[in-house]
Amino acid sequence: MQPFLAAALHSIYETKLMAMAYLRFTQTLNPVLLNTGLLHLILLFVFIIASACDHRQLLGINLWVKPIKFALSIAIYCFTWAWIIGYLPSLATQRNFAWFTAVALTFEMAAIASQAALGRSSHFNVGTPYNSIVFALMGVFIVLQTLFALYVGILFFGVTPGALNPAMLWAIRLAIITACIFAFQGGYMASKLSHTVGAADGGAGLPLLNWSRRAGDLRVAHFMGLHALQIIPLFVVLLGISSVAPVIWFSGSYFLLTSALFYQALQGHPVF
Repeated sequence: MQPFLAAALHSIYETKLMAMAYLRFTQTLNPVLLNTGLLHLILLFVFIIASACDHRQLLGINLWVKPIKFALSIAIYCFTWAWIIGYLPSLATQRNFAWFTAVALTFEMAAIASQAALGRSSHFNVGTPYNSIVFALMGVFIVLQTLFALYVGILFFGVTPGALNPAMLWAIRLAIITACIFAFQGGYMASKLSHTVGAADGGAGLPLLNWSRRAGDLRVAHFMGLHALQIIPLFVVLLGISSVAPVIWFSGSYFLLTSALFYQALQGHPVF
């Protein structure tokens, strides 16, 4: 029994240490963005339940697939920024960015979910004055939020290594810039009122992501570019990178790959 009790006590002790470490970590996160992320995780489960109960379709997929994707994406985005923004010295900029991001993304989520509930598309829908206004307001909020994020990214070039090692600091700088550049690609999709090149929007695609398998899909590069915000810092963490050069090489390669995906979509070719 003694070895069993010793192992049990050791396990409890390790669990307690992990819980304490988690609490310390969450206390360093921006509370506004953390709570916004948690809200969208709750909404994610609500939309999953809605998709199981409501079998209506739009463009060949369940109406609730888009709200599910956006709720997950917004949650990840908010959690990432909740960590990043704390390294910016200006508390006023931290506060203003957090609140504006929370409002902008919550509005976008509300627009997407409400249009889905009404059986309508939220994006590229200009069929009626109401739908046009909703789509336009979504665009205004997202453009302003992206510009604010780009401004914060530029401010990070004035941040000196402290709590962050140089590799992670450069990862954050390049991740923000890359994410913002490909976020603006959404404006191109909005201008053509579609995300597919060489075919009409809709139809069969990859599971959940629903990227087209028969034509070019601009959402691929948009997705990859936006998630540079997580992928580039993760490269540093997972590989234990401590020098700047590998970060710059990886970020440059990632940018070129995502640009190639954008070019491929413009040619009307699917990724898979």
